[in-house]
Amino acid sequence: MIDIIHMDTERGIVRTLKRKWAGHDALQGKMADILRRYGLNTREAVERMKRSIGANRMEVSGSRYRLILNDTVLETAAMPENSADMILTSIPFSNLFAYSDSYNDLGHNEDTDRFFEQMDFLAPSLLKVLKPGRIYCCHVKDRVLFGNQTGTGMPTIEPFHALTIAHYMKHGFQYCGMITIVTDVVRENNQTYRLGWTEQCKDGTKMGVGCPEYILIFRKLPSSTEKAYADNPVAKSKEDYTRARWQIDAHAYWRSSGDRLLTKEEMLRLPTGDLQRAYRKHSRGTVYSYEEHVAMSEALDRNGRLPCTYMVIGAGSWTDEVWDDINRMRTLNTTQCQKGRQMHVCPLPLDIVKRCITRYTNEGETVYDPFSGIGTVPMVAVELGRNGLGCELNADYFRDGVGYCEEAEAKRGAPTLFDFVRHDGNDGREAAGE
Repeated sequence: MIDIIHMDTERGIVRTLKRKWAGHDALQGKMADILRRYGLNTREAVERMKRSIGANRMEVSGSRYRLILNDTVLETAAMPENSADMILTSIPFSNLFAYSDSYNDLGHNEDTDRFFEQMDFLAPSLLKVLKPGRIYCCHVKDRVLFGNQTGTGMPTIEPFHALTIAHYMKHGFQYCGMITIVTDVVRENNQTYRLGWTEQCKDGTKMGVGCPEYILIFRKLPSSTEKAYADNPVAKSKEDYTRARWQIDAHAYWRSSGDRLLTKEEMLRLPTGDLQRAYRKHSRGTVYSYEEHVAMSEALDRNGRLPCTYMVIGAGSWTDEVWDDINRMRTLNTTQCQKGRQMHVCPLPLDIVKRCITRYTNEGETVYDPFSGIGTVPMVAVELGRNGLGCELNADYFRDGVGYCEEAEAKRGAPTLFDFVRHDGNDGREAAGE
């Protein structure tokens, strides 16, 4: 037995520790059961622990989607040239996670150098299948390297996004910039313990900053570089897409009339759950004051309303190069949990996928995800009237992805009331024979 003495603000840390201890106990029990059942050296146990090589290819198609179970390196190499209007994916973050037991999984590498050696076999094929002038959006995040791994005694950061940029530029992609996606530094610290308040008070030189996520934007050169328009542009009619709409959309933040910003005093009286959205809006509409930001946080802390599990008042962004309003809870993992299915290790938020597809494709075009996981990108493509194409190595993820794409296709094909209302004002009774 041990006793834990902690402050009220550290309750979240204690809960995390207890959850991890419970997980450790469960894992020990499972290992003990395996040893009792198979022993240490039985041939059956050895066979069960072997990793597989290759994959039994499987393909499932609908009217607007096609999902393939296979090694993405092999599958992408076999795809026709100039067959994808857009590529959108979240690549494996080096060897951070292994998504399957197959040696073909790019997560099975010793280090980042070996990871990119494996990616060298995929990148040329991605460039080949992308249509001239079209966009490849690549979701990445920098990696925390812990001191016990590097020998530095302190956590450091591997600039994985910069290495990814260099990798794809080497293979002929044109780098067009990146979108920064704000993440919650408090949640990150609860997972990595590298930005702790206690350690900062002991020695501020150990303190870094949180790791945001990035959407790296690459382009395949069009056939003609005179004006650099895509061979098949994502064109819009100026009658439908007006100058006024463009100016508002380009800024990326919308406001409504008849409303006003909350005062500091009003925000402090809000329920904790509403503070995130309210403060972000406040910080966009006023001149930012670091001292006021700190004072507000301290006032919440004194009232016992400053959570230690997530950041409740983060500053809002003023540029469309930084997205601060991504709902990180809107992923297919929510549905996976509700259905009792296997959760994805790194689910891609639906908001990110929808924005990228809407921005860089026309309806009816094909969006390819070479690491499709549980099918987020193909599913959203179907929902938005595009064609989803995905490749996945994990059979469980592949199966779930097929289910989500089928559901999305069924919803698009289901008739609604307005399908029976005629544009000439007839309410549809004539067509129904009434």
